[in-house]
Parts: sequence; C-alpha cells; structure tokens
Amino acid sequence: MRPALLLLSCCAVLFVGYQGVGSHSVKMRVVDETGTSVPGADVEVLFVNYGGSDVRKGRTGGDGQYTARGSANHSVMLRAEKAGYYPAQVDNFSRDADHDVEVVMPRIVNPIPLYVWSGSSGNSVIFPIHNQWVGFDFEAADWVAPHGKGRTADFLMRFRNEFKGLRPSDMTLEERIQAHKRLLAFSKEEWTEDKFRIRAGKWDGYMEISFPNSGDGMMEEKHSVQYHAVSPMRVPHLAPEEGYESSPKRYEVRHGRPAREKETMFFSARV
Repeated sequence: MRPALLLLSCCAVLFVGYQGVGSHSVKMRVVDETGTSVPGADVEVLFVNYGGSDVRKGRTGGDGQYTARGSANHSVMLRAEKAGYYPAQVDNFSRDADHDVEVVMPRIVNPIPLYVWSGSSGNSVIFPIHNQWVGFDFEAADWVAPHGKGRTADFLMRFRNEFKGLRPSDMTLEERIQAHKRLLAFSKEEWTEDKFRIRAGKWDGYMEISFPNSGDGMMEEKHSVQYHAVSPMRVPHLAPEEGYESSPKRYEVRHGRPAREKETMFFSARV
C-alpha cells in the first residue's frame, strides 16, 4: 500500500502547483505613433491558461487606459483595435507579475499601393556575376539590364567570394561529381566544374550594398521594432529626410550563405 500512497501524494503536489496561480493586475495605455492617447479603443486582456484563456474585454477611457485583473498559468496577451488605426497585439508577458504596458496603434493615414517582394515566398536573388557592382531595380524586383529586366538601379550590390576547398564527404570525388550530374539532369542543365564547386564547396566572402547617386543611402530603422512587435504597421508613416549613409554596407557570408542576424533589421533607403 505504501507505493500507492506515495504516488497519490506526488500527484496532489503537482496538481496544487499547477493550479496555484495568483491574481495580477494588467494596466494598458493605448496610444498612436505620436504618443497621443486613443480613447474608445476596444481592448482585450487574455490571461492564457493551458486549458484555455480567461478573457477580459473592455474599452479605453478618455486617457486611453484600461485595467484588468486575472490569473494565468501560461502567459498574458493584450489586444487593441479601433476604426482608423492599425490593430495591435502584444503577447508573452509573464504570468507572475503585474504589468503596466503602453500599446502603440499607428493611425491609418493615407494607405497607398506599394511594391512588395519577399524572399520567404519562394523568390530568390542570384547574383548574375561576382566581384562587380550590379544594379537592382526595386519596382521590377530584378537586376538591371543586361542581367535582368530592371531599368533603374535603385541600389548596387556586389558579391565577393573565395573558394576554400570542398566540404567533407564520405563519397569519393568521382561519386560526388556523378551525383551532381544526375541532379542537374532533372532540370536539363549542363554540368560544369564551377557549378559543382558552388554546390559542394566551402566559401568565404561577403556582400556589399551601395548607391549610385549622390545623396542616396540607407539607415537602420531603430523605431520600427516596436511597430513590428505589435502592429501590421511596421515602419513610421514618413521616412526621415536626413541621416542616410551612402558608404557601402558589408554583410559577411559563411559557406556560401548570408549569415543570419539574431533579430530582424529594418532599413529606410532614399533612392
């Protein structure tokens, strides 16, 4: 009987620890991108639990504030929306503390169609030539002629790379070459030594970005992080008029692939 009693005792401790969550206050102040309070915004405070969410709904007062109290055993999430503003969401707040949060809902000022191109949608940019500056056209999303369909070079890119030998493999060199030829046969491509070195080699190099015209340049968008975190509006309405750097930007490349940064970076470019 003792093992059974011990098992029941452990289960009771775990159950109490899982359910024993204290109540906490969450105060949110909704503002627009200028810091002005947004009254009358519909808001939700979600006290997220493993079995569901305890939701508190309400509307901000004249000072843009709303306060709720509840308990969660996972995390806390905030949402806000109002006509004329981009909706906002902030999540992953600690379940174990009170929170006083400013939520930014940028105004919808004058939406205009933009050209959007995303590498995550299966698109890719392959450098047509190495060690030379090549122009890229934002609107066409392509290299400028004669390397692509672009007409105007909005910025310049140059890729420099150095072959450091083949990556280690259990296959012999001849076996690797034959495997590569079979792979290219599917797309009816001709095998060349350069293509093989690109696929099987170790490369060290870097990519540079520059601009063709005086006054053009780019700057890291410091303030866009808060927009990116809580709203579909990821950058300010107006780009800055000053502060752009025209000197070439260098990005390291490891084994033929651009090194990833820990966090996403946004840039404004004047072209």
